[in-house]
Parts: sequence; C-alpha cells; structure tokens
Amino acid sequence: MVDLSEKLNKDIMKVMDDHQKTIFLKTLLFASKIDGEVDSGEVQYIKKMSVKYKVSDIKKIFEPISEGGLLMELKCLTRREWALELIKELFRLGHEDSDLGDEEVLFIGRVGRALNVEVEKIEQISNWVIDYLIWKEQGKIIFEENI
Repeated sequence: MVDLSEKLNKDIMKVMDDHQKTIFLKTLLFASKIDGEVDSGEVQYIKKMSVKYKVSDIKKIFEPISEGGLLMELKCLTRREWALELIKELFRLGHEDSDLGDEEVLFIGRVGRALNVEVEKIEQISNWVIDYLIWKEQGKIIFEENI
C-alpha cells in the first residue's frame, strides 16, 4: 500500500497556476476511478492536496469529464517536469490499492502520449516507483516498523 501522506513535489505545485493544478489533480482523480472502485483514501488525498496547494474551486476537480476532454486539457501542463511528476503520481496512486491494472497502465500511457513523454521514460518512471515501494517496505522490515 502506498503512503499517500507523502507530498507531491512542492516546487512543482507552487509554480502552477490554478487551472494547471486543477487539471493535474483532476487527472489523478480520473485515474483513481478507472478500475471501477474509488478508494476513499485516494479521494481524501486529492482533496487534501487541493486545499494544501490552494486550488480556488475544488469542485472543478470533481466535475465529470471524458477521457478525451481530459487529455486535451492536459496540454496546459507545458513543462516537462510537470508531466514527469504527473506520471509518477499516477503510478503511485495506481499502486495505492496494491493492484495497478491494465486499464490504469494504458491510461497512464495515453496521458504520457498527450504530454509528449516517451514510452521508455514512462517505463523508467514505473520501474522507479516499484523499486521505491519495495525499498520502503524493506525499510519497514529492517527497522521493525509496523510489525
């Protein structure tokens, strides 16, 4: 299980305008619904981040949108580091329920394509997230945390 109490990259979120933050978080919410089960922890995390990063109208994050519409909206995320951070967060969120499904992976690929991120880079990020999660779990065992 992913520790959703961890923070998004503060520096990235601080330089985004309100619309960009809204789309970033809306994408995370959209991804959380792909497997058909919306985890309350994921929703709470998105709400917490929207308050923390001062999104002016949190309701906009939760307004329904089609995948096509969302992929078009992603074009407002113009910086590469924003795109890479979003992909990282999508993988992290996807692993939150310990079951990153095919539909979620395909969605992340479509997000990457919309943001001009190469497949190889998406795979690198996926592998990094998995390695990170394994490393954290090993740390809990080594340091006898939550046993």
